[in-house]
This record gives sequence, C-alpha cells and structure tokens, in this order.
Amino acid sequence: MNFRYLFLSLALITSLISGGCGPTGATVVGGAIVYGGYKGVTDERSLGTMVDDSVISATVKIKLITDKFVKARYIDVDVLNRVVYLTGVVGSSSQKKMATDITKKIKGVKQVENQLLIGKTTINQISNDIILTSKIRLYLLKDLDIRSTNIDVDTHNDIITLTGIVKSKKEKKKIMVIVQKVAGDRKIIDNLAVGN
Repeated sequence: MNFRYLFLSLALITSLISGGCGPTGATVVGGAIVYGGYKGVTDERSLGTMVDDSVISATVKIKLITDKFVKARYIDVDVLNRVVYLTGVVGSSSQKKMATDITKKIKGVKQVENQLLIGKTTINQISNDIILTSKIRLYLLKDLDIRSTNIDVDTHNDIITLTGIVKSKKEKKKIMVIVQKVAGDRKIIDNLAVGN
C-alpha cells in the first residue's frame, strides 16, 4: 500500500469516526477540503469501497480544481462504487467534456456520469439553491424511516440531484415523494441506488 493511499484512508476513517461528513459533508484531506455526503455508520458500502470512493473523489476534485480550463468552482463530485457523478455548472460544452476526460483518467474510476449544466450561475441563484437543498435535507432528516445521511442532495440552478445508496425500493420511493413535495415543478435527477 503506498503512502498516499494510506494517508487518505486514515483521513477518511478519522473523519467518519469524528463525524467529519456531517451536514456540510466537509473533510480535510492533505490540506484540501473535500466534500462527501455519506456517513460510514449507515452506508451500504463496505469500508474498503468507501475508502476507494473517497480516494477517487478527492483525486477528481483536486484534478478539476487545479485544471485552468475547466474552472471547477461550481462542480460537485460524488462517487458510489467507483462510479463518478459530476454535477454543477460549467461555462461551455468544452469544459464539460474536459471534466469527463480528466475524470476518466483517474485510477479506479469505473464510469463517469457527467450531469454538468452548461451556463452561468449568480450569487442569488446559489443562495436559492442552498436554501432549497437545506429544506430538502431537513424534510429527509425528519423522517426516521429514511437514512438521510446516506443521501447527498445537490441543487444547481434549480435542478436537484440525489445521490447515494438506499436500503430498499420502498425507502427510495418515500425519498422521491418527499423531495418532489419540496421541489415542486423543479427537475430532480435520481442517482439513488438500491442496496450495494
């Protein structure tokens, strides 16, 4: 096992134990803030898979952030079972394609689901997206039948993306009903997987 993999593994385990993937989902890895929306206690993935996914996520984020062309300010990266989900907003189709190309080159990536929007976003829109995301998370948290810590909710330009692993089709259906009530007529992208 190389030093980098060991360091990232220890960082993930420490963050899971100390609650570092809390409501904001922020974890510090190698001096960089890395975001992930999943808690280890209720996650359907094995610890090894969670570590692998976390390493992939951190690597993709660092590569996208340091790329001068992609300008990854508004890109969110979620990884489930080595499948990378890219959501957010980029300025052009070239940036969207480059984000996919960069991600595909990362060791361990099985597949890339590029759901990036092409366009612009404003401070007002970002604020509205944060409020909507918070409302959805709150409603999911209130329902004790839903393991809401397994679900990452992202909103970009009024489009809501749900990513995570749920325990059953029944739980997934309940989640979708709750999110639809809060979202109204907004588009919802469903990246929820059942089981492992």
